[in-house]
Amino acid sequence: MKKIAVVLLILSTTFLIASSIVVKSEGKVLMVKGNYPNVGEDAPIVRVVKTDLSIKTIGGKSGRVQVIATVPSIDTPVCSLESKRFDDEIKNYPNVDMTVVSMDLPFADDRFCEGRGIKNIDVSSDFAHREVGEKYGVVITDGELKGLLIRSIFVIGKDGKIMYKEIVPDLGMHPDYNKVMNAVELAELL
Repeated sequence: MKKIAVVLLILSTTFLIASSIVVKSEGKVLMVKGNYPNVGEDAPIVRVVKTDLSIKTIGGKSGRVQVIATVPSIDTPVCSLESKRFDDEIKNYPNVDMTVVSMDLPFADDRFCEGRGIKNIDVSSDFAHREVGEKYGVVITDGELKGLLIRSIFVIGKDGKIMYKEIVPDLGMHPDYNKVMNAVELAELL
């Protein structure tokens, strides 16, 4: 039964991958690096900077489920609500490591976490190494938002393979929280 569920999850996500993905902001189409790793592929190993300025390595095989969520800026309403929602949800999964990544500086990330009581996820920055944007294909490449990350989610299994990905089509939209958490639950079972 577990294998059937995994196959269905992979197939449903693969159809999303096969179609062309357009990301917008306020009705304008954004140019994005766009070389997203596919479901079933190895999750790229990347470094981010945590709020205490330490380096965290995410992606790859870690023996636990990982969730990487990228957002344009933790200081925007949707990104703020998304991060708080995931912090509230992920506390029910103590063996899952979730990291929300933006290009914001660690000082802003720290203020955000302190002000919102974020304790169950890491809010980190891609500003120093820029590896998340490049290796996950989620960096905006032109216009006034150039250099920021789009809104995306990658659920990585214990074996380091991507089990679920969601590229949110508009920066002003939320991800599908139910699908993300269902993917997390499935990944924990495997």
